[in-house]
Amino acid sequence: MYYLKCKHCNHLNEVKSEYLVVCGLCNRKLEDNFKDWKVKHPEKSFEDFQREVCLTEEQVKKGDMMKPTRKRGNKKGLIAGGIGGILVILMVVLVLNGMKDGYDELSGDNDTPVLEQAWYTGTYAGGLSLATPKAMKSEGNVTDELPEEVRSLVKEMQTFSYEGDDLEFTYLYTEYAPEVGQVDLEKAVNERLNQLKNQPRVFDLKNDIAYVEEGDLSGVVMQGTYVQRGTEYEFKVTLYTTGLKLYQFISSNKKGDDTARGVVRRIYDSLKISGHGTSESGGTK
Repeated sequence: MYYLKCKHCNHLNEVKSEYLVVCGLCNRKLEDNFKDWKVKHPEKSFEDFQREVCLTEEQVKKGDMMKPTRKRGNKKGLIAGGIGGILVILMVVLVLNGMKDGYDELSGDNDTPVLEQAWYTGTYAGGLSLATPKAMKSEGNVTDELPEEVRSLVKEMQTFSYEGDDLEFTYLYTEYAPEVGQVDLEKAVNERLNQLKNQPRVFDLKNDIAYVEEGDLSGVVMQGTYVQRGTEYEFKVTLYTTGLKLYQFISSNKKGDDTARGVVRRIYDSLKISGHGTSESGGTK
């Protein structure tokens, strides 16, 4: 088997056909897709593309995400490792000291246990308000980066993420164009489950699903565990939809980490969507 790693969310997409253009996790265009590659290499075949551009199953198992630069001059091939990689969606990696300094200022005294600190409460896309140990980082409106055939159906798509305290938390907000009609929550849930089950190097996935109603918000909560590289993790995925708006919240951390659990619980307890009611635990009554 061969895989293409999405440069936006790090998801590994299995390459079964030459028509794979969009990431199966974040729905953004894969920069190394066969269609664009073929334009630059008209004399080569799909099999050449798999060998020269894609990651092999052996590389994925070993965690080697770098292809030879001789074959792929613009492929950085860097692994954005971290706890709960299965659920990473458009995670922002802080590489500039200036960003880190800004984080430190917002988080206060780092010697104080995170659950005892004063957190940053921010307002984000879609009228969302929630508190996190540090302000979540944003990629802004990423609609322009979507494939042209999908772009016209999406009015706005923004992502925000927090990574620290041995956990990852991501918020993805999407507002669709009127011609979409209505967000299919059941389809979104099934897609999330398939993505989880098909993630390489993930075993023993267990999950529970609960459908909830919060005022005029329809929602679903998925919680469970999985094993990756011999370590067991727990995850939570919460989706809300109203009309053409879709709110998605994803968290993951090592199982049994009470501090990380407390951080996730406190984030969800603070969650508020303007004009809509949510329970204290983010729709997990």
